[in-house]
Amino acid sequence: MFWDKKVTKLEASIETLQLEKMGLKEEVADLKLKKKMEEEDIKHMIKIDRERKDIEIEKEKLKLEGEKASAIAEVKDTYRDKTEAQLEKQLGNMKDMYGEILTRLPNYNVKHTVQEKID
Repeated sequence: MFWDKKVTKLEASIETLQLEKMGLKEEVADLKLKKKMEEEDIKHMIKIDRERKDIEIEKEKLKLEGEKASAIAEVKDTYRDKTEAQLEKQLGNMKDMYGEILTRLPNYNVKHTVQEKID
């Protein structure tokens, strides 16, 4: 009798512990699954963040390239304008110089008498 009560108590205790063990195993499995899902969510968020930053970097690069192209175009325009002005000035100086040279040269009117003498 004494042993029967103790055995029954122990069997009940064992059954309770086994149920508790199964419950804890299920809880551990749920926690592992939850942890895995959270890690995947974190990896996904990191990937999205990296892609967003890469897009922002590309946009910034394009913006900087556009600004660089604008600056280069401005410098080229300024250089071209200065070059054109210098060329126009030199052309004006050459015209003046040729005009001056032509006024200093003697003016000869040559008749075609040489051909008449040969005939």
